[in-house]
Amino acid sequence: MTDQTPLPTSAPTFRVSDVSAAQVLRAIRFRGPVSRSEVADVTGLSKATVARAVTTLQDLGAVRPQPGRMSQGATGRPGAVLELDPDGPVAIAVHIGLKNSVVAVCDLSCRVLAAREIPTEASPGDAVDTLSAEAFRLLDGFRGRRLAAGGVATAARVAGGGRVDHDLLGWAGTPLGELFTETIGVPFAVAPHVEAMAAAELLLGHERHSGTTLLVYGREYIGSALAIDGVVHQPSAGPADLRYLPFGKVPHLDDRGEGLIDTVSDHGLVRAARKHGLTAESVSALGELAAGEGREAGEARAILRDRALALGRVVGTVSAVLRPDTVVLAGQAFTDHPKYLPDVLAGSREVAVAGRAPALRVSTAGRRIQEQAAMAVALDRLCADPESVLSDGARPGGEESRQKSSAKSEFAA
Repeated sequence: MTDQTPLPTSAPTFRVSDVSAAQVLRAIRFRGPVSRSEVADVTGLSKATVARAVTTLQDLGAVRPQPGRMSQGATGRPGAVLELDPDGPVAIAVHIGLKNSVVAVCDLSCRVLAAREIPTEASPGDAVDTLSAEAFRLLDGFRGRRLAAGGVATAARVAGGGRVDHDLLGWAGTPLGELFTETIGVPFAVAPHVEAMAAAELLLGHERHSGTTLLVYGREYIGSALAIDGVVHQPSAGPADLRYLPFGKVPHLDDRGEGLIDTVSDHGLVRAARKHGLTAESVSALGELAAGEGREAGEARAILRDRALALGRVVGTVSAVLRPDTVVLAGQAFTDHPKYLPDVLAGSREVAVAGRAPALRVSTAGRRIQEQAAMAVALDRLCADPESVLSDGARPGGEESRQKSSAKSEFAA
């Protein structure tokens, strides 16, 4: 008899895990190819614990000895050099944006193996169906690999079971986690995308994390998230809301008194361009105009500079309250316009901060920050407790799920 028990949904932990198998997997990902003794030295785990974890991860298809290579320890026989299995498990990562969404296939090496961007459907049901169909098309290229998990990142408040309230899309109480889990056949986690971006910094940045990092995101949504000693803070009341923070005078923007997002988001800049008689129907067109000469170019540069100053002031205000060690700027409002980063810095310094100011840097993800945020959600449980997730043969990635995925993919095609 086929088990009809519903697959579980899960909330991401967004922390650097202290589970033994997770520590071993992380060490191999950052340092591989690497020997067992090196893994033990890096993690502080005993050699016996590392050996048990490696055996389990090999049995589950997550790591393997690198073919043709051995390591020579201080004593004894040469040992196998370990690497992530290039044919190991994969996950589906989805980012749902206001205008466009991204669906991607990623693996335990934290690589995006394939991705596709499509317009966001207005109806949540249509959005899930369309994104799931794209996921199955992408999975056709990875038929020999196990599908183990999935994750969704989006600008929404997320409740238990992956239910979201997405104000910008008008979705209320939408059970995104359940819908994706049922449609694709593996457990899906759902998270607010700015917290997921902070988790991506933990996943992809440094091998070890200490201190406090504030991530500020800017595009159509303005938000922030805080990571402390390798753990992303996830407020039970939902993500931090920056929309009504003061941002000073912005004479070249169209400040209608409706808050930060309305004024400095992409749609706010397009409205400001129209106010000044500029023919720029997108922020990228505004940037191209600003690169030219003449009156219109000067107006375009002034608009982009005002936005950078306003965002910098908000960064300074939040930093003055939270006192992070490092501030990471993410999102196209920062990464697409590097020329105006000095204005962001100048705006942040307009806010008086006693003592040492935080280090300020731009996320290395660039325009792929949405993909990487979704990947952080999709890989969260796999990286936090790989043995628990991958040893559940009757659940995610099992043969029944693979057959279901294949059938839906053929139907979608």
